[in-house]
Amino acid sequence: MSAYGERLEALAAHAADRCTGCGKCFEACPTAREIGLDPGEAKLRVGELLSLTRTAQPAAERLQSWLNACDGSARCTAACPEGINVRQWITIAKLSALERGRPREVGATNAANRFRHMAQAVRLLASMQLPSETLQRILAPAERRTTDVLFYTGCNVLRTPHIVLNVMDILDALGLDFDVVGGTAHCCGVYQFQEADLPTYERVGHRTFQRFGRSGASQVLTWCPTCTKNFDELEKDVEAPSFDLAHISEFLAANLEMLKARFGAEQPRRRVVIHEHLGIGATVSSIQTLLRAVPNVELLEIAQDSGFSYACGGQAAKFKGREQAIHRRLVEGAIAAGADTIVTMYHSCHRALAGAEAAYPIKVVNFTDVIAEALGRGGHPDYYQLYKRGGAMDEAVAAARRFLADNGVKVDESSVQSLTADIFDETGMAGPREAFRDAFTALARQP
Repeated sequence: MSAYGERLEALAAHAADRCTGCGKCFEACPTAREIGLDPGEAKLRVGELLSLTRTAQPAAERLQSWLNACDGSARCTAACPEGINVRQWITIAKLSALERGRPREVGATNAANRFRHMAQAVRLLASMQLPSETLQRILAPAERRTTDVLFYTGCNVLRTPHIVLNVMDILDALGLDFDVVGGTAHCCGVYQFQEADLPTYERVGHRTFQRFGRSGASQVLTWCPTCTKNFDELEKDVEAPSFDLAHISEFLAANLEMLKARFGAEQPRRRVVIHEHLGIGATVSSIQTLLRAVPNVELLEIAQDSGFSYACGGQAAKFKGREQAIHRRLVEGAIAAGADTIVTMYHSCHRALAGAEAAYPIKVVNFTDVIAEALGRGGHPDYYQLYKRGGAMDEAVAAARRFLADNGVKVDESSVQSLTADIFDETGMAGPREAFRDAFTALARQP
């Protein structure tokens, strides 16, 4: 076992040593209930978790079901009276169970296939929506940067790159010495870790974290909730970094007075509901603080299932019916409360809700859209929302044709079919997929 693997095991062993076996983490777990595990067996399940951590035995059947169902909500951690990071413990325990239960080559193949599919979709969607100069700036190696602040995008937000452009505008408006880095060459390694391919994870996620340190930056601002979770719980606790790590929302909330001094007084009147996800630091409260500071924005509170998962999609995609119900209740509850806008926190949530305008009388924007607009910046077209809403694709196709040529990328009909499935098979709301499919198939057929 590598030194990194030994440090992970030490984190799990420390959690086990502190655990009293009370079972409150299991009782609070939303996915344990979702798959029908008995809350009355909470202490038994935690006892099995302790056994898995302390011995070389495979996971018990019901424990394995619990580990497999985890959606990273962190309700377990919030419920622990001992202050144990149970989500971290569960994440490491799941890796241990997979290592003992199947050949590593199986996980390595699964991870490689998942990563390859994601990388292809990200590359195409980014190339369809970003100019080459901006895309190349994002993709340049982290260790070659010389700024004090690094804005780390992760991979998948490049499917909805207007969010990245918004954040860059906001940081620029604050007058910061910053650079932006991301893309699949700087992946957090989530697929490799989830599939228990630890050697490859070390070459991907662990290496990305080390590259931030080699850049000399004193502050790394994250965007992606999965990257934030992985780096907080699989890197910072393994080895303290040479830089501060914070989600962009928390950083902006900490610098609220600087932002407010730059907000324009005349902003559109909005009555907004935030699509909330707990589980990633103080992102919910930070975004609430930011929106309340924007002139003419009224923040409405409605009941929502904010504790089911830390973000839409990802691990929560195992429960499509539950996610669909969450989205529907959110939109209908926002409209009933008199909201005219739903504000998304993360890119995966934005992808899920971007098509709501096709069926409901409500706008969907990301919180960065609101902040950038208040600063007199932003205004970047949300082409992904055009894809999801359906209808005329003229603007989206014209932009894609221009950006693809600029990036030297050609889409073929097979790629369009794959992208159509990626965009419209995700849990969420959307208009008819035929609008995107037909328009971009026609683009692919052009010489």
